[in-house]
Amino acid sequence: MVAQHNRPRPAFTLIELLVVIAIIALLVSILLPSLNRAREQARATVCLSNMKQVALAFFIYAHEYRYIPGTFWQGPINLDWCGRDNASYLANPGLYEHPLQTSVLRPYLHSMHKILECPTAKRQANHFFDYTVIIRLAGARTDLRWYMTYPQNPTQPTTTRRRFPGLPFLIEEDSKFYNATYDDGSFANLDQFSDRHNRGCNLAYLDGSVSRFVSPKGPLSPVAEPLDLTANHLRLWARDMQFTVGASSALEFGWANNPQ
Repeated sequence: MVAQHNRPRPAFTLIELLVVIAIIALLVSILLPSLNRAREQARATVCLSNMKQVALAFFIYAHEYRYIPGTFWQGPINLDWCGRDNASYLANPGLYEHPLQTSVLRPYLHSMHKILECPTAKRQANHFFDYTVIIRLAGARTDLRWYMTYPQNPTQPTTTRRRFPGLPFLIEEDSKFYNATYDDGSFANLDQFSDRHNRGCNLAYLDGSVSRFVSPKGPLSPVAEPLDLTANHLRLWARDMQFTVGASSALEFGWANNPQ
């Protein structure tokens, strides 16, 4: 019999292995940014969907009562839209998993732990919600014909101003400025628009639309700068007169329906 000799199996050389590893690393470096962008786009879409559902709850309530609920000023009469400052919640917070349980909007919303959360923010700043309501629009009717503007350059608020496509009322607020400090559900004073979705955020309007908005901001995102657009820069235009909306009082529920 002729002896059979086992032939050595071909194997990769060290150089070939290094080349393969380098190619894989290159492909990962190329694909990873695209994957991250796709993930962020998915999170932004979920955020937009959340805002649409919250805005829909406002409209259903307004259909029954003719106006949207208020912000924290209306807490004593339990009309704070998010429930955070409602008298029934503050009397015994331990009874509720979430302040939204004491909101007049609660019957129209589900998944209260997630519906007020932007999946990109992940509640890093505010324990309860990432969306807030412009403080002076508390009690507004949804059929208002007014409009709102903002300065293209916040350092020159009286010069070139741009008009929002609708009358915004529900804002995706910046996590740092100042939703973490004032978790009252209102968009007021020095509060800023978020830039977490590729420098933009989502807004809901009183005409029922929801869209993306890129707010003027300075170059240093972690710092409050003069170029940052705040609630104090916004102007409501009604009957050819303009009004500020960044501040309000407990007595101004429904003010937007007849501003003066």
